[in-house]
Amino acid sequence: MKEEWKKVKLGEVLDSIIGGGTPSKSVKNYWNGNLYWCSVKDMSDDIHYLEKTEDTITEEGLKNSTANLIKKGTVITATRMGLGRAFINKVDMTINQDLKALIPNSKIDNIYLLWTIIANRSVIANQGRGATVPGITLDMLKDLDINLPPLPTQQKIASILSAYDDLIENNRRQIKLLEEAALKLYKEWFVKLNFPGHENTKIADGIPEGWKKEKISDWCRVFTGKKNANQNVEKGVYPFFTCAPDPLLSNDSLYEGKAVIISGNGSYTGRTQFYDGHFDLYQRTYACVKQKAVGYEYMPFIYYSMKVLFEPIKMGGTKGAAIPYIVMNDITDTEFLYNEEICKKYSGFAEITLDKIGALKKQIQLLQLARDKLLPKLMNGEIEV
Repeated sequence: MKEEWKKVKLGEVLDSIIGGGTPSKSVKNYWNGNLYWCSVKDMSDDIHYLEKTEDTITEEGLKNSTANLIKKGTVITATRMGLGRAFINKVDMTINQDLKALIPNSKIDNIYLLWTIIANRSVIANQGRGATVPGITLDMLKDLDINLPPLPTQQKIASILSAYDDLIENNRRQIKLLEEAALKLYKEWFVKLNFPGHENTKIADGIPEGWKKEKISDWCRVFTGKKNANQNVEKGVYPFFTCAPDPLLSNDSLYEGKAVIISGNGSYTGRTQFYDGHFDLYQRTYACVKQKAVGYEYMPFIYYSMKVLFEPIKMGGTKGAAIPYIVMNDITDTEFLYNEEICKKYSGFAEITLDKIGALKKQIQLLQLARDKLLPKLMNGEIEV
């Protein structure tokens, strides 16, 4: 480490640490308001800027809980579950008790503080205590050893790393626009029934002439994996889909080809995504793949059918209170309208869309790998900036 760099405790560069809280779940007036309320389920290892949350609370809920309103631009990290994850909020939001907002003093740049937490993710996670849900205390967080270069150097390092995040975020925005376009066209043709030629097609009992209603089980083989979620391999060669937002890694391939992947339990129950290639599966994650009689060209159509007809209804699970879950019949019994000519037209469009999305996702992976390789070298002063 260079002479002008210092090794200090995290607590030395913080003015304060602000905690959070959860309004009573039994009081309806506390929830579904205009204030974002963040918990660990809104975080992921690679989302470093957060602009919305799954849940919201009301002003009354904020007043009657230990939650605090955290001003936008604040570094927020997890001290229980998801240890070592961190992000900056792009809007004002409240946080729950498992998260802490870090308020820096003049010794440290705010964005450099974010990257400091991210760079020490594994150190923080390894300090977790507790049999069921590991956590760390505020004293343990403050006692974290960090590298502190001069302020101009901090800002340069933060700028370099954030440039990668900007490119990644730009690709994610493009993916979102492509997904929205494909979903909009699906709804127009298969839900509103404004498909090409609809003006001259009779409709009886909600089904256009020449169309029929079918089930996922008529088109797809549905199966789950055999592994526990903790059976991932850190440097595995294939994606290992669990119920978490991002896949882990495995050296085993359960299937190769186009598939619709569906989370079977937990906070992301019912979440649907598309993948093409080798992959492995968690035992409570489902894969829909083609039957022998159904061509691969229809899998994009199946994917967007599930996104529109299945995901909004099944998100959050159909069974279970403490841990929501879905069963295989929830998937196989999903019905959709089918017409060969219109489905082929849509699948052609959807396949081009998914190819573009796949290319953008690969770019994101390459950017993440490059950034993560650079991160420790920058934070240790191994690279001149």
